[in-house]
Amino acid sequence: MTDATSAPASPCRKLRLALMASLALNVLIIGLVAGTLCFSRLGPGHDGPGPRGSGLFGFAHTLPRERSDMIRQKLADSKPNMETLRQGIRDARLGVRTALIAEPFDQAKVNDALESVVQAEANEKRAKVAVFADTVSQLTPEERRQLHDWLEKKRPLR
Repeated sequence: MTDATSAPASPCRKLRLALMASLALNVLIIGLVAGTLCFSRLGPGHDGPGPRGSGLFGFAHTLPRERSDMIRQKLADSKPNMETLRQGIRDARLGVRTALIAEPFDQAKVNDALESVVQAEANEKRAKVAVFADTVSQLTPEERRQLHDWLEKKRPLR
């Protein structure tokens, strides 16, 4: 006696199951992509770092136009110097990579190259702080309070 319920699936049934599995997989992938765009830090509507930035440039967008333009101009004026300093960092890092593969190996040269990187990064940080200090010195007391509150919201101290 044969059991009628254990008959092999027909080709039509297999095709239908494959199509349903494919549809389910597509829905899952679309859901993951949509969820990532909606809820990730990079998605639209996020109030964190993004095109407007999280520093003075981002804060400038919260001010009236003439005050915002003043901050943007200060940052634009500092851009060439900042790029020169960043190039100094890149050059110092290249010096480290060069010292690492030099034969014969000289630990003193590697240490000097690493110190050059530290110094170049410190120079850039000092320049950024100077631009920040110069810019905030031109803000009104109320604007400085707004900047404080904005920075607390964007970058709370932990």
